[in-house]
Amino acid sequence: MLALSPGIQQWVVLLVTFLVVALLLVDKYRPSFVFGGAILVLLLSGIIHTNDFLASVANESIITIFLLIFITTGIKENFNLVGWLDKIFGKTTNGRTFMFKMTTAVATVSSVMNNTPIVALMIPYVYQWAKKHEIAPSKLLIPLSFAAIVGGMITVIGTSTNLVLNGFILSKNDQALAYTDFLYLGLLVTAAGLLFLYFVGYRLLPSRTDAIEEFALQAREYLVETKVRPSSKFAGKTVAEANLRNLKGLYLFEIVRNGSIISPVSPRETLCVEDKLFFAGDTENIVELVKAGNGLELHANHGSNGSVNLLETVVPANSTLIGHTLKGVGFRESYDAAAVAIHRNGEKLRGKIGEIVIKAGDMLLISAGENFERIVQENNNLYLVSVLAKTEDQPAWKKNVFISSMALTVLAIASGFISLFLGLLVIVSVLLWLELLTLSDLQKNLDFELLLILVCSLTFSKALIESGTAKLVADSFIPVFDQWGDRGLLLGMFLITVLLTTFVTNVAAISIVFPVVYALCHGANLPTTPFYVAIAFAASASFLSPFGYQTNLMVYGPGGYKFKDFIKVGLPITIIYSVICIIFIVWYYNL
Repeated sequence: MLALSPGIQQWVVLLVTFLVVALLLVDKYRPSFVFGGAILVLLLSGIIHTNDFLASVANESIITIFLLIFITTGIKENFNLVGWLDKIFGKTTNGRTFMFKMTTAVATVSSVMNNTPIVALMIPYVYQWAKKHEIAPSKLLIPLSFAAIVGGMITVIGTSTNLVLNGFILSKNDQALAYTDFLYLGLLVTAAGLLFLYFVGYRLLPSRTDAIEEFALQAREYLVETKVRPSSKFAGKTVAEANLRNLKGLYLFEIVRNGSIISPVSPRETLCVEDKLFFAGDTENIVELVKAGNGLELHANHGSNGSVNLLETVVPANSTLIGHTLKGVGFRESYDAAAVAIHRNGEKLRGKIGEIVIKAGDMLLISAGENFERIVQENNNLYLVSVLAKTEDQPAWKKNVFISSMALTVLAIASGFISLFLGLLVIVSVLLWLELLTLSDLQKNLDFELLLILVCSLTFSKALIESGTAKLVADSFIPVFDQWGDRGLLLGMFLITVLLTTFVTNVAAISIVFPVVYALCHGANLPTTPFYVAIAFAASASFLSPFGYQTNLMVYGPGGYKFKDFIKVGLPITIIYSVICIIFIVWYYNL
């Protein structure tokens, strides 16, 4: 470990900070790798110590984030939330009215539950409602994400960004932000955001055909049903022996035999006479295969005619599939599923589906085996947009006990009898005791990449402050906005944070900005609370791009959105959001 002078340490931290921001903007490497690499450099240079890293691992706010995720998972898996949603929205037929009801409900729930699982739960419901009422899902999915974002700002537990910021504040022994610091302003921006979406945003949103509808319309181009004739040389051979495993521009993804569906198709599967073979890919090549005298004949109906069951999934930003091909990762064998098609926001993808390099936001249409749902729940490499299987229902008494226990715990938290952290720990313990949540559930919902990002960002923030680098930046920043007084400094920090959160994740943005704000406030003897509130709300202003926040990326693929769609709707809502925040903070905190 090196022993560097304070001046050299500051230059090292500045260089590392610049590289972190640059690499996050390039989006070539995972944020966990970027932050992890930065922490390793800082540890080796002696700027921070292993005790600093371990203290971040034990940070109460970071553990609170995962407790909320566990609780949300337990509720989602054991309670018929879709049935409750049907009671709220079942009679609604107008798209704009549904959007307003849906965004209001999502914003409300997101204020007390982690908003990412809420959006994951709501995507299939909103999508199916839109299909049923012949409304483009693209009219509803961006509002779903935006409602979760603004609703999460009503309370300190609504979004992980608020909890991370409070963790930073407590680590410096400053006064943590209270519920009232979020409540009033959160309600204002939520009301303004939902009203904007209802009166203006709905018209600005594109009416774009979703990927499944496009696939159905083009099914004759992409899917061809063939039948094995008695004279076929394929009869009695396995798929591998018939050389149907590695075809040019197409592949066999499903066999229908006597009414039973075989999918995914194993290379060891033996073909039988009268088998119906469904191929996906390049239609011209399948026609050539049929014309080659192999004993395959085209079915009278060359399309799928609704007989093909498709499961829609989205590739999240933290998926290990990104940067790889499905063939390269052994998707069929590893996931008990066959990819039928890949949708990438309107792009015409060519070549073998299994050889296309996967990107974040891609939508995969797959034919799933019985183990697929369990596999994706364990590795979190895909988000399910349409789930066919249902989990076994739990006895009513267990649910009643949980609801009663949760209500009493929430009351104890609200009355100040126990802390938020202890209350959440009690709720998770009750879920485990009642077996509404298992240790396996905890393991598969413990996102180690998210944990690494949070821990490293907290440690990185400490390095910026302890080395004096944050003070150095703050001293350089003050003269630029100081001519407008405290309000100018507040506005400057707010705008810088909004700019950062547009291109990097909001947790990354808050970890970069917090040390500067801390040094600025303590160096210039400014009140810390209004500045902390400003960067908290600015870091969650992720409306201008699909990449700043996970929920935006989750709806990006299913909605068939383009980057410009987020700018078109997100720019005006960002302006409204920012104006309300700045005016309220200046008034409420008497700046």
